[in-house]
Parts: sequence; C-alpha cells; structure tokens
Amino acid sequence: MAVAVSVTMLAAGLVGFFADLLWASADVLDALDKRASVISMFVGIAGLLVAGAALLAQLRPPAPTLPLLPPTPLDETAGTQPPLDARATGLVGVPAVAGQSARQALPSVTDVPADGVIGLPRRQSMVFVGRGEELEALGQGLKDRPGVVTRAVIGLGGIGKSELALHYATRHRDAYRLVWWIDAEGPDNIQAGLAGLCRALCAATAATAAAQVPTEEAVAWALAWLGAHSDWLVVWDNVEDIEDVQPYLGRLHTGHVLITSRRDVGWQEVATVLTLGVLPRAEAVRLLLEMIGGPAAEDERLAAELAEELGDLPLALKQAGAYIVASPGMDLARYLRLLHTTPQRVLAADSGRRRDADQVVARTWAVTTARIAETDPPAMRLLWLLACYAPDRLPCQVLYGLADTDEVAVAEALGVLASYSMISRSVDGQELSIHRLVQAVTWAELSDDERARVRATAAGLLESALPADPEAISSWPLYARLLPHARAVLAPESPAMATVIAYLTVNGDWHTARIVQQQRVTALQDTLGLEHLDTLTARTRLAFFTAWGGEPAAARDQITALLPVMEQALGPEHPDTLKTRDDLARWTGRAGDTVTARDQITALVPVMERTLGPEHPDTLRARANLAHWTGTAGDAAAARDQFAVLASVRERVLGPEHPATVADHGDLAYWTGEAGDATAAREQLTTLLPVLDRVRGPEHPYTLIYRGFLADFTGEAGDAVAARDQLAVLLPVRERVSGVEHPATLTVRSDLAHWTGVAGDCGAARDQLAVLLPVLNRVLGPEHLDTVKARTRFVSWTGKAEEHS
Repeated sequence: MAVAVSVTMLAAGLVGFFADLLWASADVLDALDKRASVISMFVGIAGLLVAGAALLAQLRPPAPTLPLLPPTPLDETAGTQPPLDARATGLVGVPAVAGQSARQALPSVTDVPADGVIGLPRRQSMVFVGRGEELEALGQGLKDRPGVVTRAVIGLGGIGKSELALHYATRHRDAYRLVWWIDAEGPDNIQAGLAGLCRALCAATAATAAAQVPTEEAVAWALAWLGAHSDWLVVWDNVEDIEDVQPYLGRLHTGHVLITSRRDVGWQEVATVLTLGVLPRAEAVRLLLEMIGGPAAEDERLAAELAEELGDLPLALKQAGAYIVASPGMDLARYLRLLHTTPQRVLAADSGRRRDADQVVARTWAVTTARIAETDPPAMRLLWLLACYAPDRLPCQVLYGLADTDEVAVAEALGVLASYSMISRSVDGQELSIHRLVQAVTWAELSDDERARVRATAAGLLESALPADPEAISSWPLYARLLPHARAVLAPESPAMATVIAYLTVNGDWHTARIVQQQRVTALQDTLGLEHLDTLTARTRLAFFTAWGGEPAAARDQITALLPVMEQALGPEHPDTLKTRDDLARWTGRAGDTVTARDQITALVPVMERTLGPEHPDTLRARANLAHWTGTAGDAAAARDQFAVLASVRERVLGPEHPATVADHGDLAYWTGEAGDATAAREQLTTLLPVLDRVRGPEHPYTLIYRGFLADFTGEAGDAVAARDQLAVLLPVRERVSGVEHPATLTVRSDLAHWTGVAGDCGAARDQLAVLLPVLNRVLGPEHLDTVKARTRFVSWTGKAEEHS
C-alpha cells in the first residue's frame, strides 16, 4: 500500500514537469497545476490513513495459536488418528513475544507430574448402605484394559449416583495418581472443571502462568496432560447431554472416566452403563434409622412405613432423617403426617445444613422439570397425567389416546421423560412406572384448576381404555392391569367405576370390591342423597361384597337397616325391595340361622312369582336360595329335587353355560351327595369343573368352592387319601385368592384335617384342628355351624388319636 502511494505521488510530479517542458500554454499549465494540487491532497490523506492502519496492526497482540479443542488431522496415509502430542498443540513451551512479557507460558505436560492430586467436592457420606453390589460392579467395570475406560451411572435425581461415584473415588484414590471431580451439568461447567484441573496441576511449578492463561488454553492443556499420562480418574458428575462430553472423550486414550447422569440417552455408545435403582426396603429402613439415631431409631415399623412413602429413594430418606434430627419435636409419625398433607413443603424443606440444590428432593427435580418444560412441553403434559395414576405399570396404550396429538408425539414425549429417568419402562416397553415422590412433587406444583383439568383428562383416557365387557374372561388381564389406575383416578360414583366393580365381582375379588363399593356408597350419598335409588342399590351391593368377603353377619345387619328405607322409598313390592328381602334371607342363613333363612325365603317366593313372574331372573334366584336353605335346614333330598327342576329351567331360559345355570348344576351335585349318593356327586362335579374353569376361571371363588366339594365327595365315595391330597393342593390357592382367615379358607382347613384323619393320621388331624379352632372362634364365633363342626371333629380325632397311642 505504501509503495502504491509513493508511485502515485511520483507520477503526479512527472506530469507537472513534462507539461512545462512540452511548452504547454499558460492556461493549460494553470489547470494542470490546480488538478495536481487536488490530487496530491487526496493522495496525501490516503497515505496518512494507510500509515495509521499499519501502525495499529503493529501494536495489536498476536491471535491465539490454538482454538478450543482443535481437531486433530487424520493421517491420510495410515488412515488412523495419531496420538495427541503435548508439544504439537502449540501451547506447551511457547516463548513470550514482544508485548506479551506479562504472561508466562504453560509448562510442557510431560514435565508436570500428578503425584496424588485429589480434587473431590466433599467427603463421602458416613451413612452409605445398600450399595455394596453396585460399588463392586463399578469397580469391575473400571478395571484396566486397553484405551480409556468409561463407565456411566444413570438414574433418577436423588437415587444416589453422585454418592456412589464419590464412594468409589474415595475408596480407590490410592490406585490413581490423580482423581479429579468435575461438575458437568453444562458446557461452561465442564470447561471450568478442566481449566481447574490445569491450574491444580500447575500450582507447584507454574501457578502464575496457569492463572493468566485463558480458559480455552487451560482446557486444551488439561486434555493434553490427560492424554500424556495414565493412572488417573476423572468424574464428570451430572452430565446433562452426551454431546457435552463427546468431544473431550474423543481426545482421551488412557485413564478412567466415570460419568453420572439423569439422562439415559446414548451412553451405551461410549460407556458401560450401570442403571441405579431405589434401595431395597430393608436397606432403606436401615439408612433412615442410621440417619435418625436415638430412641426414634427403634421404631422399625414407622420407619418402614416412611420408607415406603418415600419410595426408598436415598436422597429423600437422608433429607427426612436430617430434618427429623434437626427439628425440635419432629419424629417419624409427625413427618409421615406432614408428608401426607403437605408433600411439596416437606420435600422442599432442609435441615439447615443442606443448602445445595441437589441435596433437597423438590429442588433436584425442579431443575429437571424446568428443562423438560423448556425443551418439550408435551412431555410435561404427560408428566402431569402420570401424576394422577397409580405409580406402577401404567399401560402405554392409555396415554396414546390423548387428544390433540398422535401416537408418534406421545411416544417421543415419553422418550424424553424416560431419558431424564423421570419414568421407567417395563422390559417389553409396554408399561410405564413413575416414582411416587415425583408424582407428589409434580401434583403439588399444579393449581386447583389445573389439577381438575388434568384429572378429568386422565379419567377420560382410562375410561376409554377399559374393555367394554367386564364379564368376558378375555378382558380380565387388561382390567387387572388397569385396576390400580382406575382406583387412583376414577370418581367412585362414575359409570366407569361401576364397570370396574363388575369386573371385581365376576373375578371374585371381594375384598377390593368391598373397599371400592364403600367409597361408591359414600360418594352417592353425598351427591344424590340417602333415599335415591342408585344409593340404595349401591348399599345392597356393599352387603353382597361384605358377605362374600367373609362377614355374612355384618351383611345381614346392613340389609336389616336398609330394608325399611327401601320399603318407604320404593314400596314393599317394588322389584328392588323384593331383591333386598331375598338378600336378607341369604345373609341370615350365611350368618348361621338357616331355619330363619328358609322361612324368610319361603314367604318371599310366592310374592316374587306373582309380581315378577315365575321365570324372572330374580324369581329364579330366590328359588335357588329356597332350595339351598331347605337343604341346609336338614332336607337334602328336597334341595336336590328343587335344584334339578331349577337347573332345567335356567338352562332353557339363560343357556347351558350361563354362570347361574352352571351354579345350579353345581348345587345339584352337592345336594345329591348330601342326600347320600357321594359317587354320583363326585361324577357330576368331575364333569362340571372343566366348564367352571372355562366360564368362571380356575381360581374364581365359586370354582374353588366346587373343587372343595369334589374333594369331600371323593372322600365320601371311599378314597380318603385322594380327598386329602386334593384339599392339600386347594388350600394354598384358596389362601392366596381369599385370604388366610376367610371363612371359605377355614372350611378347607377343617376338611383337610378331617380327611387327614380318615386317611390314617389321627394325631395330625387333631393337631390341625387344635390350631384351627381358636381362629374359627375369633372369626366366625363359637356358635357358628363351621365352628361347631370343627369342634366336633377335634373331639373325635382327639379320642381316636388317644386310642391309637
């Protein structure tokens, strides 16, 4: 540029000189002179600008020689990436230049030893239980082998990933020349952590240079040092995105890297993955009690209850323990009450010693949910819905029905939640689970209006997923999967809940049906009133479930209280009133007063035949009750004959495999045996049971009743050993289905003891009945027919055992 200016000025001078020599006129010379002056002025200004620019360029400091993480060129000849050389980076051993004397150069990475540099964030927790296997697995995964060894620990926030990594680093610190911890929650944090490593390593030999060097150069130097050394461990804690660490991992070829992350996305590509779950219940209780100490630590029952409420989450257990210890007057029981009433406040509280965000449950998840809401709003919408359902095993198909979206969008949103470990997937990927504390915190953050809208949406989705026919056996598996979620989200008085109760009825789950029906009765009373037909009908169903749940006397009392209300509200001969009278006779007989039951139903049947018709389903049911209580009152032959006629009518009216028809055939077989023909009864039941298995299911309570009858009549027909063995197989099934103290279960135990004695072991029969009698006295009462029968058997087998002793 300077040469160009000089040439221009020289040319202008020559023009003026030669113009004069060519004897140009004065006017021409005058014009040329003026133009030359103007040109000279502009040329001079340009020269000044160029000179100033050159001076500024000389004063400016040189540009950095290495950008952040410069790519290492591939050796095209060999087709491989050459190992990272410390001096090749351009950072090591670079002398200061003019104008740079105030900043020293970093030393060569090969000249800086580690020799026991330890950079951990804090001491390991003294309370650390239930992670022995995981700690051992972590050690196995980080054993030396060629190349850099990388292990990733993933799991829900608060699950204990960082504590596990800290315990590993502390336990194995002597095996490494350097142990360094990096808060890796974002790219800036990762750079700061690596720059800190540079300054820590240079502290003894080049502290000033390390303090002055820009972060980018410090990061590159730290990576060069790691590439030039082995026997080191770097922990990247709480990595948010695998892409944040990929560039750094690509530059390492020795040493050990341990990563913790809430996100489960792509780690299998770069590391061996260890997925961390909640603590086993026993270890969760132990952790809680060790945190609390003192007299409160002796209450294992309350500690177990609190551990269950906290979902066995280590951070929540530690937070609860620290809060109880630090808060005057706080104990396990009071903390439990607060957790039930104000979960958000309790889970956000700390003991005054835990101020970091990752030390308090609510704050830990608040960071995660904020990120999810920012990056994927549909995922937050699903998280709100998941807060409504039961925490475990929600079928994904329920959420795929969400309006204003499609299955692809729902699947992607669920993938986001799973990547943050906010939900977990079943092995087959078809069901979702969510930690109950995640539910509690998510739900507590919603306003009342938001909760109402979300719950309505959740209930609508579940209702749409329920199979149409609850009595179809093919629909039972899905009903079983949806049942806990229905109980969590459906209104007790809703039609959808009535469908669920119908499933519980045909499936024989009397205990659950009774609980849900009681909630339904209460809701209907509150919304419709005590005398509304729906309320009265619900109360009769509650008595049904109460009786079949093992409390017939309580059912009788419920119907006794209900009948006057129905007669007043509906009239004495209303169909529902007559059905209630039938129920009263039934539960009176079940409670042990068979003669009264027979008399009540004998008076009722003519009224029902007159008002409803002789073949009305309710009339036929009353006739079945009449036959049953006739036999129970002592006339087995009459009961047999009545059931023979009734089974024929039901088969014609309802069909051969209708549950009521099958029940009539079962009762016909029973009363045939009670009338003295055990062999015929056994043959009839043997033929009937495959039908029962198909119609009712092999473990339906009705099916189990007739299996017990088959065993009894097998014994009565002369094969006591087969009877004993059949009952021995039946008993554990009955205990599992109905409960160990259900009257039907106690009947099986009594019959098993009896046939054990008949089969030849009088002492075993006596001993079994001796254990059973106190239970019968407590559950059924000393005057109940089953109790009296068992007592009689006990006396008999006791005498026979003494005779054979």
